Amino acid sequence: MIQKPRGTQDLFLNSAAEWNAVEEKFRKVLNLFNYGEIITPMFESKELFVRGVGDTSDIVSKEMYEFTDKKGREFVLRPEGTAPTVRALIENKLYIPENLPYKTFYIGPIFRYERPQAGRYRQFNQLGVETFGLDSLNHDIELISLGDSFLKELNIEKDIIVQINYLVTGEERKKYEEQLKKYILSIKNICDDCQKRFKKNVLRILDCKIDSSKVKNGPKMFEFATENNKERLNETFRQLKEMGLKVEIDFNLVRGLDYYTGLVFEFKNIKTNQAIIAGGSYNNLVEELGGPSIPASGFAIGLERIMLILNEQKIKVVEEKEIELFIIPLSEQAQKLTNKLMLEARRKNLKIDTNWNIKNLKNGFKSAEKAKAKNILVIGDNSIANNQYSIKPQLTGEPVELKYNQIISYLKGEK
Repeated sequence: MIQKPRGTQDLFLNSAAEWNAVEEKFRKVLNLFNYGEIITPMFESKELFVRGVGDTSDIVSKEMYEFTDKKGREFVLRPEGTAPTVRALIENKLYIPENLPYKTFYIGPIFRYERPQAGRYRQFNQLGVETFGLDSLNHDIELISLGDSFLKELNIEKDIIVQINYLVTGEERKKYEEQLKKYILSIKNICDDCQKRFKKNVLRILDCKIDSSKVKNGPKMFEFATENNKERLNETFRQLKEMGLKVEIDFNLVRGLDYYTGLVFEFKNIKTNQAIIAGGSYNNLVEELGGPSIPASGFAIGLERIMLILNEQKIKVVEEKEIELFIIPLSEQAQKLTNKLMLEARRKNLKIDTNWNIKNLKNGFKSAEKAKAKNILVIGDNSIANNQYSIKPQLTGEPVELKYNQIISYLKGEK
């Protein structure tokens, strides 16, 4: 038997319905915040992620699915969604002044070769938000409130906390990195990956799954920030608290991608210690990929982790719409009429069904019971000849006698 690749999953029945409902709720919230959708290819040039994400990140150094096409060009299945969005922004000149601020979102599969575990797959799905042309305290707060609004739309509030930090840049970052390196040199036995990070991008050690706890008491980036940036972080914290969000400042919070600058944040499930929404500012990325110098920020949501929380908290996002009518046709003529009636009913947005494998009345009622229909209609040759149809509502069990042209009106609740 051929099985699905490791780190992937199949979705069907109620799981697929819940999945689609979460996506639609995401679109609903994004529409309220006036964001439009962008759809980019599932594979891109390898160079895009090497330049955009950074070759010191785990994504580029270890996790990309790479391939070479017939002309020897290097491509990868997209391992994240921000760099492709920036590439599309630049290539299509969406950065022109009349388009700014450009507010967009994407939904789609992401591919990373990493060890599968709960809520983490090799093909997973991200709901992402990106904004270009805005850099202000008010926008930071709006962006975080957008993530909060999405979780509230799903009734996910329990065990969620927002962690924020401010990543310094320029000379302040150089001074911080010098002190951080001195502190790390006093630590023994850092992992092999962190020894490489120490030379290339020491901040990555703060995000290491093995050694991050060893630098917990080291120098804080916040101490090296300008007074304006300190105040911006503190004011962001104060306003989010006033808005009712559970929020804390984590001075060791960094993101696993090299392009972040300024504010970074995570919505974290404190029970699993997993981030379900994560993002921040990346004000240099557009210019680094060949575009103009414009500020940018955004976040990504792991859809699989959202589904885990919904299952854990027994939250149903979608209630399956009942079948209004299940038809049991008992003859060839009845089957023809069933097709006609179902088409007419579906054009009126009525959910109606049958089972073309029905062999007899007993078999038909078993099918109707399995379908959990609100009403059952048995059609035979006598019903057609007399234009008399008996619908049995499952709630009352009392048959209702109708003419053919009355059936749809009855199902719609019309007199």
